Amino acid sequence: MKTALVQCPVWWTVDPPLGLAQVAGCLSAAGHEVSVFDLNIELARSRPKGTEDLWNWERHHLWNQPDTVAGFFRDNSAAIDAALLRILRTGARLIGFSVYGGSQLASLELARRIKKEDPSRKIVFGGQYLFLESNARAVMADPAVDAVVRGAGDGAVMELAAGLALAGELPTAPGTFVRRDGRVTDGGPGKPLRDLDSLPYADFRGFPLELYDVPERLPIQASRGCVWRCRYCSSHPFWPGYAAMGGDRVFAEILEQKRRHPGKTHFEFYDLTANGDVKSLARLAELVVADIRANGKKNFFGWKINAIIRPEMTRPLLDTLCAANCHDVIYGIESGSPRVLKLMNKPFVVETAERVLRDTHAAGITTVGNFMFGFPGETEDDFQLTLDFIRRNRASFDRVYASATFTSLEEGSYLSEHRDEFGIRPDGERGTHHLYWETQDGSNDYLVRLGRYERFRKLAMELGIDAYKGIDGGVEQHRRASLAEYHRYRGDSPKVTT
Repeated sequence: MKTALVQCPVWWTVDPPLGLAQVAGCLSAAGHEVSVFDLNIELARSRPKGTEDLWNWERHHLWNQPDTVAGFFRDNSAAIDAALLRILRTGARLIGFSVYGGSQLASLELARRIKKEDPSRKIVFGGQYLFLESNARAVMADPAVDAVVRGAGDGAVMELAAGLALAGELPTAPGTFVRRDGRVTDGGPGKPLRDLDSLPYADFRGFPLELYDVPERLPIQASRGCVWRCRYCSSHPFWPGYAAMGGDRVFAEILEQKRRHPGKTHFEFYDLTANGDVKSLARLAELVVADIRANGKKNFFGWKINAIIRPEMTRPLLDTLCAANCHDVIYGIESGSPRVLKLMNKPFVVETAERVLRDTHAAGITTVGNFMFGFPGETEDDFQLTLDFIRRNRASFDRVYASATFTSLEEGSYLSEHRDEFGIRPDGERGTHHLYWETQDGSNDYLVRLGRYERFRKLAMELGIDAYKGIDGGVEQHRRASLAEYHRYRGDSPKVTT
């Protein structure tokens, strides 16, 4: 059966969207014909002058505003109409949209236009935005959408496609909402895939790979979920539990992607934590080292991972990772205060973090730390402990990532769902803003968090550490824009903050 997969704005432009590529691989392996349309990257490259910053991640929230999306479709009507025609000409009976927070409105608008041209096409929405039931039900309220996949798309999309191909109708598969005869039916809980080794390889062959920001790299994901449950993170509701591929399976996919795309020399691991299964990570590194010894640079690639602080990150393992061309390890440290780490539910101690950072750097791996600011309960004394932490460990850090959202209330996270527990002030009928929240005692608000972010970056740069700004645009431009939006939200007059 002919199928089409679509990515609407907004998503980032560095890599092809991995979720779409994974579904493409599954559909292809099941015998379906797949056409891919990454309209996000196409429109980003052809965007009119004056709209460049719409793709800066710190401006992604603007795509949640109907006026922004309506204006963009109006100003880019020729390109969007041409894309619509290309999608229809594939003859795809099933058209799937990968939807994230920020792309839902553009996806709905394009889905409506497809249905207007040909009501027989079946429109399926999936992606992380739909993992929350409230979002999934809101999307299903639009008659342009025939089905929503509420969890991982691999299995559910396969069932939907198989049913449509065999019976001409979308079945009510587990983990889906499906529109049948004008009514929405609920397929019940989804079936999380635990055997990731059985997954078909992600398929990037239909993507315009030459358009992405870093043409030499591809994304890969070797695990789902996380072994930790940090309270600010929304991963657990989206990916309950943890599953990882074996090192042999990961290495086999990398070699196959290298065969398909010989010019790719870097793999960006999208795992929340690549060392959730340390044995699998070690096995992958050993296989890469063995391949280098046997074949030299024939299969050369570098790679980067996100990791958690854990004692198992030993110097011998880190030496093997370096020998396997793992160039960068990004650790989610977030705070140098033991009290704040406990509030965050992070199960490591500062001393272990310092040892792991020191050994990672000594092994020759670019060592990076992520940091947050103003987690509820963090005091000025706690923040000073974070500053002390980077002072003590300046020689171990190659780079620090200062979160430009400081501490946001991620939808579905423990922090967001238990605001009273953390002393976050309710904000009336409009709800508590995910960025502009404040504590009931007034000690922690957006301006306090902004100040800590700026002081942290200033100190890091004074220490000679590469202090990534955490945004795509200019720091001062972002500061002015974010402060203006903050004061508009509060309904007060702009203030100057130093």
